[in-house]
Amino acid sequence: MENIQRQNHGDSYKYEIVKGNIVTAVESGALLPGDRIPSLRDMSKKSQVSVSTVMKAYFELEMEGKLESRPQSGFYVRTNLRGIPAPRVSSPELKPTRVDSFHFQFGVLNAMADTNIVPLGAATPSPDLLPVAELNRFFRQTVNSHENAYGYEEIPGNQKLRAQIAYHMLETGISAHMDDIIITHGGTEALYLTLSTLAGAGDTVAVESPCYFGYLHILETLGIYALEIPTNPETGVDVDALRQAIDKYKIKACILQPNFNNPFGCLTPDDKKLEIADLLSSRNVPLIEDDIVGDLSFSGVRPHAITSLNSKIDSFYISSFSKMLAPGFRIGWIYARNYRDELLKRKMAVSINTNRPAQLTLSAYLSAGRYSKHLKNYAARCKKQVGFISAAVAKYFPKHTQLTRPDGGFLLWAVLPEKINTDILYSKALAEGIGIAPGSIFTSQNRYRNCVRLSCAHPYSDKIDLSLQRLGELAEESSD
Repeated sequence: MENIQRQNHGDSYKYEIVKGNIVTAVESGALLPGDRIPSLRDMSKKSQVSVSTVMKAYFELEMEGKLESRPQSGFYVRTNLRGIPAPRVSSPELKPTRVDSFHFQFGVLNAMADTNIVPLGAATPSPDLLPVAELNRFFRQTVNSHENAYGYEEIPGNQKLRAQIAYHMLETGISAHMDDIIITHGGTEALYLTLSTLAGAGDTVAVESPCYFGYLHILETLGIYALEIPTNPETGVDVDALRQAIDKYKIKACILQPNFNNPFGCLTPDDKKLEIADLLSSRNVPLIEDDIVGDLSFSGVRPHAITSLNSKIDSFYISSFSKMLAPGFRIGWIYARNYRDELLKRKMAVSINTNRPAQLTLSAYLSAGRYSKHLKNYAARCKKQVGFISAAVAKYFPKHTQLTRPDGGFLLWAVLPEKINTDILYSKALAEGIGIAPGSIFTSQNRYRNCVRLSCAHPYSDKIDLSLQRLGELAEESSD
């Protein structure tokens, strides 16, 4: 930026001169996509104009899509991702597969929990994005106002919390009765209770491919086979392939995450959701709908649940506050019109009930109407962070890398050139204090070894930027 010209013009045109100089620097190649431009103060000195004049120029360039601001970091030249293709539809082998991935998953999860690791692997939001101070206040008030706040809760869960959840679920299109909701120890227990109710050792369950690795671990624990279904990284599961699999195999259940799924982050359109609902209903295949990040929409419009589109479908709707409010509270839930007694029987055997102070706190927080305001701010920040990391991937990762374009959540899926083994990349990055989630843990088959899931759930910083730059360098060294 040393070649930015110093020109003296009337005050009313000075900010346009600053804008013009930046645009010229970009067009000439002096500034490249992803490059940081001078701070407000430095540009003020270079251009001999006021800081407010520079700020006006930068903000206009941001509105025009030429710059992007990064919290606590400054302004950067926006990266155009149109040159980076989105991944193609996945193509797993359409047959049941025994899951055997515990040991590698265990190591990856342990690394994700290490707070000294740069958190590009863990799908856990930073406390900086969550209403921690508010929740602390509600927690103190709740504990002080309840005689037995630290006692046991009802097995199905706190009544007021279940009522609040039923009210919140109206936004998904589901009209739920609180008696059909069971509070669980996070989404993981909800999945475990549901799967163990519907299937047993030797049975087959259909999943998206790639899919959240937590599904695979539960399937492995229960001795259930996974049948991976081809999935479009923009629109979700391939319905024709799902129909083919159902017609060929005896499938006990289908696990889908249609709203900003993990790891693609894709959103299934409503017409396709209806097609899925009608298919599963007509074939009497229960749906396990995981809607854990459906609240985190970048558009501000909360997408519908598949469960809401067909009253005849045998559906288990699962969600959680772990990604939205408080990971450590471990508060999730199951909504199921059927199987309530079977689910409660299993919950009694596994955990009896769920953390009462956490339930009381969340009930009070939701009752106060604070959740919608938090979601609006949270989604806006996640959208920015997804943009920042996408730009860094475009700038630093090997040529021919493919990248998803999520419309919600905080996850990206990158497909690197086939010669790159992300199991090797994971080990090399971890040795340098950088955490990622290698693609191989998202499948029961020998696939996605050139893929990586990246989390955008922490505020972008110079440290994260440098880590992504180093990841790009390590990727070049991680060939089979």
